[in-house]
Amino acid sequence: MMKPLLWLSLGLAAIPAQAEVPVYDAVVVAASERPEDPIAWSCFYCTEDEIDAMALRMGEGVHFIYTGFNERLLRAYKVEREGDNLVVHRGYPAAWLAEQFDEMILRFNRTSGEFVYEWRFVSLIPPDWPGTGTDATMWGHHVSSLHPIHLDARAVAQRVLNNASIFSHFRADPYGRVIVFDFQLNGSTPFIARLGTAKTGYGTMDFYFDHETRNWEYLQSKDYHNPIQESPEDFLAADGGPRSFHYRSYYDAQPHFMQRAKWAGIKMHGEPIRNRPMRFDCSRMDGDTHCFVIHL
Repeated sequence: MMKPLLWLSLGLAAIPAQAEVPVYDAVVVAASERPEDPIAWSCFYCTEDEIDAMALRMGEGVHFIYTGFNERLLRAYKVEREGDNLVVHRGYPAAWLAEQFDEMILRFNRTSGEFVYEWRFVSLIPPDWPGTGTDATMWGHHVSSLHPIHLDARAVAQRVLNNASIFSHFRADPYGRVIVFDFQLNGSTPFIARLGTAKTGYGTMDFYFDHETRNWEYLQSKDYHNPIQESPEDFLAADGGPRSFHYRSYYDAQPHFMQRAKWAGIKMHGEPIRNRPMRFDCSRMDGDTHCFVIHL
């Protein structure tokens, strides 16, 4: 059996001309085409022979395989035909690809199944600034679909995310490629940037990286206690039944809940008392949605 050969791709290291070591690019495309994103396939605790066999089953081409949820565990395997046989050449991924893998793999939570980068203490200026109190810093209330300025607010977050140094690895490849992990292929596990502010009770804003648009797209938001509503239906349970929203310790989110309810055409009954725990009980009555203030 031929001994596997070491190969390098995309300038992983400078190679002296006399060394005659081949350099492979994973993709060659016309200037008008967008190259496909490379896929990282898992083979946990596999031996080299087992990985070679996996690469051979995948057929001719360059395959990227990782063996665990940690840094520097991604390898590249080039399968090519030599005579009547397929041969595996072992090597390393390009520098940009290795960088993306190392920066992203530690963000996958095997317990929750989430693929999230927690970016805490992000203080963004909302599009309708100046404002005071909870309107002076952009948070989930501003990006809710119910807010009149939500498109402008989301654009602010997207520009920040697209230019943030902590996500420079998303821009590392000149073609714009971004690695896709095998557990993302069914679309259920996007890479999420979760933006939190330094203000108590503001909660988080989630944006996911969209491989089609090459942009950070809005996903969802939460305040300190509850999901932020995006539509009139969100004030009710998934089946259209009653739903309660508790606000036990943070009063500033209460008037914003009531503001979103107004934008959604919800009929509100009662008034919150400052600094007092309470909840909103919402249900469908006579064709309209009503929310009642319940003091605790």
